[in-house]
Amino acid sequence: MNNSPLLSVLIPLYNCGKFIAQCLESIIAQDIATPDYEIIIVDDGSSDDGPATAAAFAGKCDNIRIYRQENLGVSAARNNALSHARGEYVTFVDADDMLVAGCLKTLLHTAREHRADVVKAAYAEVSEDATTCCCTDCVQGGTYVSIMSGADAIVNVCRVREGFCWGYLIRRSLIADNGICFPDKVSFMEDWAFINQILLKCRTLAHTDLMMYLYRRNSSSCVANMTVEKIMMGSNAIAIVTGLTTNTEGEVRKKLTHDVCVNINVLLWFTIYYKQIYVRRKTVIKEVCRLLSQLGLLHVPPVLLLFRLFPDTFIRLRRIMASRTY
Repeated sequence: MNNSPLLSVLIPLYNCGKFIAQCLESIIAQDIATPDYEIIIVDDGSSDDGPATAAAFAGKCDNIRIYRQENLGVSAARNNALSHARGEYVTFVDADDMLVAGCLKTLLHTAREHRADVVKAAYAEVSEDATTCCCTDCVQGGTYVSIMSGADAIVNVCRVREGFCWGYLIRRSLIADNGICFPDKVSFMEDWAFINQILLKCRTLAHTDLMMYLYRRNSSSCVANMTVEKIMMGSNAIAIVTGLTTNTEGEVRKKLTHDVCVNINVLLWFTIYYKQIYVRRKTVIKEVCRLLSQLGLLHVPPVLLLFRLFPDTFIRLRRIMASRTY
């Protein structure tokens, strides 16, 4: 195999035996010559048959490499995969998701044609039982390409609720040269923190409407099983982006501050509505107040300013007013 493939596809694997075969099939079916790409899988201590399924694929495809680690979380798995990547570009794929047929060849062409550090593509949400055969309607787009800086993309293209690390091609040297990695031991909002660091260092981003990624709605996701510990992980990711705002100005700083506040509100929402988090609300309140104290207040919405003045009262009253709790 070529020692320097054009693309590295990076997959963190943890207990996704039900989906990993579909994921790998959707990648292998791409219209790219085998020497031009590699698939790197990091098994994060799975206890199901996912690693065995992946190994069966690796036995047939010499461009698939599998690494194993104890259960350290998705951030450590992605960082591990990055450390083994050799491609000019990298792209992240979660083990329960899929790629649209033929997308990678077009995206690589877009990246090279425009000398882009990053290419941002489109995605579609699919049901938990979806297959690539069910998603032929998703194969669309590819006629639109807009060139901008990563900072402009933060303002004009990227939505905070889509702060995923997948759906992008990223020049690997951009990550390595700037020492960017996923936050250690964080598995909530970690990709949002990572991708914002990437975008602020990106000089040329190509934004395309080409459909690339099929995101599977998974009932076992991190958000579906929220705990105080995950809330604290999210606060660590928010703190990273809060720090980024101090090195920006104008519309970029305004947008990053807005996004930080949106995600702080996510933490508060879980605290208000989830009983197991509400009973430990003092831990969350202390952390959220710390985040707000580090954030310039100019663009902070009034509701968070009110929370900062009366944090526990704010949480208790919102829970009393809630029509439904969990």
